Parts: sequence; C-alpha cells; structure tokens
Amino acid sequence: MKDGCAPEGSCGARTVIVDGRAVVSCAQPASRVADGHVITLEGLSPEARALWADSFAVTGAAQCGYCSPGIVMKTHALLEREAAPSRAEIARALAGNLCRCTGYVKIIDAIELVAAARRGGSRPEVDRSGGIGSRTVRYRAREFALGERPFVNDLAVPRMLHAALRFSDHPRAVVLRIDTTRAAAHPGVVAVITARDVPGKRHQGLIVDDWPLFVAEGETTRYAGGVLAAMADETRRAARDAAALGEIEWQVLDPVTDPFEALAPGAPSLYEGGNLVSLSVVKRGDVDAALAGATHGATETFHTAAIEHAFLEPEACLAVPRSGTDGVDGTADDRGLGGPAPGRILPWPSRGGRPSEPGLDRRRVRRQGGSQQRPGPGGAARTPGGAARWRSTAARASVST
Repeated sequence: MKDGCAPEGSCGARTVIVDGRAVVSCAQPASRVADGHVITLEGLSPEARALWADSFAVTGAAQCGYCSPGIVMKTHALLEREAAPSRAEIARALAGNLCRCTGYVKIIDAIELVAAARRGGSRPEVDRSGGIGSRTVRYRAREFALGERPFVNDLAVPRMLHAALRFSDHPRAVVLRIDTTRAAAHPGVVAVITARDVPGKRHQGLIVDDWPLFVAEGETTRYAGGVLAAMADETRRAARDAAALGEIEWQVLDPVTDPFEALAPGAPSLYEGGNLVSLSVVKRGDVDAALAGATHGATETFHTAAIEHAFLEPEACLAVPRSGTDGVDGTADDRGLGGPAPGRILPWPSRGGRPSEPGLDRRRVRRQGGSQQRPGPGGAARTPGGAARWRSTAARASVST
C-alpha cells in the first residue's frame, strides 16, 4: 500500500479488505480491526495478482503505479460481491480512489477484463513481442500495476536519518529570531539546518528565483508553510517532535490574499521588484474595431481554485553519501530535486540541466531517471516513475536524510 494522503483517508491509496469490505486503512484505528481478517494486495493469491497485473498491462491502465494497489483492492472486494458489475457500478465503486494519470477509462477496462476472466472467460494475453504495430505492453507494467515499483517514500538505507521541517506559523510575518537550541538538544537529533547553512543559492524559482528554500532571520514569510529550519533525527517521529521545539520570534503582518489588491498602488511589496512577476501582451488584429462592430457583447469574470489536480505521494527525497568519495547519490520525488535545483542548493553551477562544478569533468556528473515530462513546481522534472534521480561525484554531504 502507498501513502497518498494519510491520515486524511481521501485518496484511497491505502485500501485493504477487512472481513470482505474495502476500507481505507490509514483512517482506521487498529482497535477497529481487532480479531478481523485483513487482506492487503500481497495477501491475494498468486493467480489473482497475476490476473490483475496482466489486465492492467494489456489495457494500458498501469501508469505511475501509485494508486493502482488501492484500486485493485477496492474492486477485488467489489467483484467478490458482484460478479458482473456494469461500468457505471465500477465507476461508483472507485469514487473514493484518486488516479493522477489515466482518467479511469483504462482502469475500468482492466476491471471488466478481470471480471470476465473470473466468470470463466479467457484471460488477457500479454503481448511482449515488441513488433511494429503490436500492442506490446509497457515496460515493467506488472510491477506498476501491483505497486511493486518503489517510490521515494518506499526507500530505506541502513542507518538512515529522518528529516522534518519547521514551517512558518503565519502567512506574512517578519522572522525576528530563530532559536533551535531546544530542538538541537532533543534526543537523537544529529543536525539542525537553517538558512545560514545553505552553501549554495538559497532562492529558487520558475520564472524568477524569488522563493527562499529557507526563510532567514530578518526576512518576511510569504505563506503559511515557508521553511525556517530542518531537523535530522534517528526516527521520523523524533524528527517531527524536534521540529516542533523550534522557537520563533515574529513580527506578524497583515497578509495580502487578493492578487488585485497586491497590484493596487500602495500595496505592500512582497518581492524585490514588486508584486508583478511578469507581463505578457498578446495582440492580433484590431480588437476595438471588432468589438465595435459586434452584434452582441458580453463581459464575464471567472474564478477558479488553484489546486493540485490529484495530489498523491508525500514530498520526499533521499540522499546517501557515497562511501570513500566526496559524492552523494540522491533520489527525489516528482516535485523535488529534479532539474537544476540540486546544483543550486549544493553550490554546483548548472549546465544543460545537470549539476556541475567549474572544472568538473561532465562525465562524472550524471542524472538518472525516466524521460522528462512537464515540469513540476520549482522546475523539477517529472518522470514516469514519480522520481528524478541525480548523481554527482562532486556533491558533498555528511548525513543521509
């Protein structure tokens, strides 16, 4: 099972079967399933797992693989109750399971294949020929369907430390003082990092580098969530406990929450150079003449929420010092250390999207991962496996977090 939104219980990624019913495990206290019969995806029979994997593979339903374990368990329970559900019934059963890739059409196709095979129909035939014009399944499709392809949050290394962040309590406030004394003294804490510890470029951005990875003393926060400090501890819980011990002295200011108010004369300047990041003008033809000659005219104002299309997967990264060298192997999720960001943070000037150092042989700098897709926040490259991997023999790190 994957951790999609735990413990909110709103994405369905951690669906299991308890006494024949599909339930979201992260929202269930252990006492509620005491003496019950719990089945996870690993608990299905090898034949059932193979049928689900092949059906997802041949229909193209196996995409990133994050949501599919929960979807398999939800609909496996459905098929145990109803042997031949309609597409509408399958869709209703999946109402609590988010998918960020496929749009559900191929998923429902796969579920119908499984249902037909369970009723005695033919099993899906997986084409691995690779011939031109063939319906060859995607590489490692079975692993994606069954959630066996690890994401960053699934990875672990021996003696791994865990990091937690101390966020801003206020959307807009001047940070007068950051005191990490109590946090540093917390049992198991190995390191405490603030803005002063960033050796490279601290400000990142997509159009303009105006987002501080750490907000420093004397600077003003811009949203409730700006990072003030990071703690590395021996356990995840202890790291979070330590992060809560950071003492911050604030000068709280009124937030600016409306973009039109932010552009009004006299509005507080939230960024150097003002609140307008860029201005683009597109002109084609004579607009005034077209409007004057139009039979009808209409003016409307449209509002939409700025939301993630289907937020799944914790933001996570893993950095492992390379034994016997000054390098580090790093893995980040699809919103993390992709693109030029690693080279900026750990001061490596970027050339061609790869972190590097002046005079460094570029053959010693490698970035690993799938083909690049659309950029994520901060310009991070999105890769099919949900992870961008970078490696450099010139990186320096003393802990893995």
